[in-house]
Amino acid sequence: MFNNKNIYFYIIFLLIGGVLGFFYSYICLANEDDISNGDKTLINFSYNQAIARASPAVVNIYSEQVVGKESQRKTRRFNPIFDNKSNSIKTSLGSGVILSSDGYILTNQHVIGDISLKITVELLDGKKYKAHLIGIDRGTDLAVLKISNSEAIFPSIEIDNSDKVKIGDIVLAIGNPYGLGQSVSMGIISATGREFENPYSSYIQTDASINKGNSGGALIDTQGRLIGINTLIRSSSGGSEGIGLAIPSTNALEIISDLIQYGEVRRGWLGFSIDKQSLITLGKLVISAVVTNGPAEIGGLQKNDILISINDSEPSYDNLYKTFARSKPGDVIKLEIQRKEEFLELVFTAKMKS
Repeated sequence: MFNNKNIYFYIIFLLIGGVLGFFYSYICLANEDDISNGDKTLINFSYNQAIARASPAVVNIYSEQVVGKESQRKTRRFNPIFDNKSNSIKTSLGSGVILSSDGYILTNQHVIGDISLKITVELLDGKKYKAHLIGIDRGTDLAVLKISNSEAIFPSIEIDNSDKVKIGDIVLAIGNPYGLGQSVSMGIISATGREFENPYSSYIQTDASINKGNSGGALIDTQGRLIGINTLIRSSSGGSEGIGLAIPSTNALEIISDLIQYGEVRRGWLGFSIDKQSLITLGKLVISAVVTNGPAEIGGLQKNDILISINDSEPSYDNLYKTFARSKPGDVIKLEIQRKEEFLELVFTAKMKS
């Protein structure tokens, strides 16, 4: 039998249980709303606007290249069928990016080769145009084409400053992998400043899928702006393994103006060489020869001088090569040298090699 005291505690227990149940239900429902909203946000999130801005300016490139007999022998030296005296024609596919509304296109040099008989570009809308070569730069593996149509107005891409990209930034690669047509892949910036045995470039590394045919295509940010030209992959299989390399847009811009204006890139020259034996055995950069009347001789450099610093940086061969490979006519370069027991600072002005 319940007495009054037991009934009192029983009612209190029910009230507390009801209150706790109410709060528990409220919290669960709130969490469900948050999860639902979160899922909805994730479902609605997309990069389609960035792709819509950039993709009309990315083109497929089809070229017919002349392959000389020496190239044939190097690639097929064990097959006598190909050992003939005539040149042959091979087809190549790749991608490119329209830089201006009048039809200038940036792509990789290896996409169009050294000698191209025919270059066709295909836009996103399926329209095809003939293009001609404006200039190539083998050092950076870049080439500029011009669509052979003076009347049409073409979509062009917005170019951003690639120096601002950071490791971990989301990027999108647009190109023509394996000739399938325009395709998009997503990844992040894995690293910056990769040289990959090329002093002319400082590659952006990305894990966005880049395959054969993507060369010359666009690497863009999430706003649809160009930050790089997809160029290389590091792969043991020939397909994408998550290590793609793109030429930064800032590097490309330095090349484009020279190619359009001169048809070639005009780099600086100082006119001296390094003693390779001293470099190998002593690890020192010793001047082995100085060209008569060259910028180095005019600046006071002499044979047997030892380089102590290059533009106030360490005197490594890589730094030396990179400094001169990227110099332009008129650039001022400072070298600190040791001449016997004397230390000197010399200043040179690079000039165009004649």
